[in-house]
Amino acid sequence: MPEILRQIVFIGLLALIALAPLPFGSNVPWAWSLMSLWVGVLIVLDAIACLLSPPEGERRFFKRIKIPLVLFFIVVAWIVVQAIPGIVPAIAHPIWSEASAQLGVNLAPRVTIAPDLTWDALMVLLAYAGVFWLSARYGRKRENASIMLSFFVIVSTTYAIYGLVVFFGGWETILWYNKTAYRGDLTSTFINRNSYATYAAMGLVASLLYLVKILARDLRGGGTVRQIMRNMMDGTLARAWLPMVGILSTGTALMLTHSRAGFVSGMIGVFVVLVCLRIGKVIPARFGNGLIAGIVLLAVGGFAISGSGLEERFGYLESAQDMRMHLYEQVVGAASQAPAVGFGYGSFEPGFRPFKDLRLSGLTWSLAHNSYLEFYFGTGIYGLVIIMCAFVCIFFGLVKGAFLKAHDTAYLITAVSALTIVGLHALTDFSIQMPAMGAAFVFVVGLGFGKSIIDTKGRSRQ
Repeated sequence: MPEILRQIVFIGLLALIALAPLPFGSNVPWAWSLMSLWVGVLIVLDAIACLLSPPEGERRFFKRIKIPLVLFFIVVAWIVVQAIPGIVPAIAHPIWSEASAQLGVNLAPRVTIAPDLTWDALMVLLAYAGVFWLSARYGRKRENASIMLSFFVIVSTTYAIYGLVVFFGGWETILWYNKTAYRGDLTSTFINRNSYATYAAMGLVASLLYLVKILARDLRGGGTVRQIMRNMMDGTLARAWLPMVGILSTGTALMLTHSRAGFVSGMIGVFVVLVCLRIGKVIPARFGNGLIAGIVLLAVGGFAISGSGLEERFGYLESAQDMRMHLYEQVVGAASQAPAVGFGYGSFEPGFRPFKDLRLSGLTWSLAHNSYLEFYFGTGIYGLVIIMCAFVCIFFGLVKGAFLKAHDTAYLITAVSALTIVGLHALTDFSIQMPAMGAAFVFVVGLGFGKSIIDTKGRSRQ
């Protein structure tokens, strides 16, 4: 029974990653609610399986994950305190007392100004944590990890090919709905081009690492270039068609999103992959240098063929950046009104509304276009620092595992690159706040984290 339950959970996790981008990147209430319910059911089933028969290596796994886990739940506990009425009246937002006086009704004070939005955002945050938890647990097993990486390559490639077909077909649609924004940009099934750009960039690095994983055995085998190429032609390259298609499709789709920050962060992510491969000596030096040169030529060639729209977007960088910097200044100024407690997680739009000046008043600004500042605005500076510490612990654990030459280094490098891409893009956008993008992100990072658990001899624990 435990093994049957674990198979159900594993298949359910893969199905979630495959289907989450379909309904507009799950950026509609029913989709992110269903995604959260789905993750919750998988967590319960996995817990039942563990109670019936704990898998091998549980003690080491909990020892490895306990610091980021504790830090995350400190933030979750604070968000719950923000949303519960009357729990700490001394730090409640003054809007509740003002509303009580105006309405003549005694309203229970809360820290958050929009409790429904806070509970909703917390639900999605817990879903992210659940995907990370399951990905890390099931990714420890080598067979599972191989399936998870190749499956993500298949999924990201499929969405890229769909986006390319729609783009070159001239259909301004998402599924069977007409686009209401980002016409002329490739968005696949996502509403926002920047969110899909981040997703495509993660698919690009996953495809690249999957290709290296397939070729690594022949490259490490030594011999002359001719001998290595002969070994590859005997069958290795035939197995490499999937990541090669993935690299071409996701790379082209990334450029055709015309997302400036998405393209730049994606290219930095690819550069991180190449540096890790070179320094970690995953492949021989001469092939590492050749791979770097090949990727650079591919990027330049692809940009020359399909990057005209992206080039035009870079032309607007100065004026757009000026508006963004003004927005960030206003957000920082607003957050400084409640720096320790915040305005409530997920309540940016109603919370920021009174702080918009004339220059910003023409747009809604439902999001801050900077996930760090928005988290600071919602939870306060302590919440931001604590959640960042959790991510830093995960990041350095991955880097340490990658450079200690643990087995299956490709998974760790993929996670390091994904963290780099999303972390950089979060400085200028909100891709991680799109549920399907966020779920894919923690899926990839969780997979790497599961493979980063190594013993003192540098061997990965299964």
